Amino acid sequence: MKSLKGKVAVVTGGGGNGIGHCLVIELAKRGVNVAYCDIAGLELTQKAIRPYSVKGYAEIVDISDRFAIKGFVKNVIAEFGHADIIINNAGIALGDLSFDKVSEEDFDRITDINYWGVIHTTQQFYPYLLTRPEAAIVNISSSQGIMGLPYLVPYCTTKFAVRGFTDTLRVENKIRGIKNISIHTVHPGAVATNISLNADYQGSSTQKFHENLQAGTSPQCAAEIICDGILKNKARIFISDGRLHDWAARLLPTQYDKIIRLVMRLKGVAIV
Repeated sequence: MKSLKGKVAVVTGGGGNGIGHCLVIELAKRGVNVAYCDIAGLELTQKAIRPYSVKGYAEIVDISDRFAIKGFVKNVIAEFGHADIIINNAGIALGDLSFDKVSEEDFDRITDINYWGVIHTTQQFYPYLLTRPEAAIVNISSSQGIMGLPYLVPYCTTKFAVRGFTDTLRVENKIRGIKNISIHTVHPGAVATNISLNADYQGSSTQKFHENLQAGTSPQCAAEIICDGILKNKARIFISDGRLHDWAARLLPTQYDKIIRLVMRLKGVAIV
């Protein structure tokens, strides 16, 4: 993409104080008109973008509800006339939970948000993106969409799925000769958000996971990296130690569990 200025961007999970919130602000700083949704915290984002000369539109949307997504897309198009950039950021983590304790309902909930939310949002906006001179689809996976970690089986499963969907759509577009839409997979490693503390389940290692995240990249810096990655047409955008996870998974695809065990012990994370 040659320029972001003047484009219309859509960010899911844009409320609160995480990566989505910072993405909306960073896009506004760069002269992008922004539509964003979340289940809470939208007023914080609305206040933060007021100093910038851009148009904003916010809506409360449950991203696990496909009908709510359809309504949001309809409203965005009515408000702006089109959309150029779609950033599927909304997502949750269940928390510190071993696989034997995960219920079917837990899997359904995280899959509906982290995976189906991405699919439904992309499907609904895709026809509009095809009509634009240049457009972008940006899907937030994770470093855990590359390397599976213990006690995060549902989360990793959804993030691997987001990665697979995005990479496959990119290949299909290239084969079909669709050149106006760039497609990006984002793999954040440790980013200083509250995703661990906001998770449904809190365990003996939750605080340690949270502390480790706080030592990572700030959400503001993550937003800058993502925006720069769109401009540079990077198919895979790595944040923090995301690239390190990629290297480990490539070099030691069946052996990296030994590295994980060692790191967990060094950081004082309980193995139960």
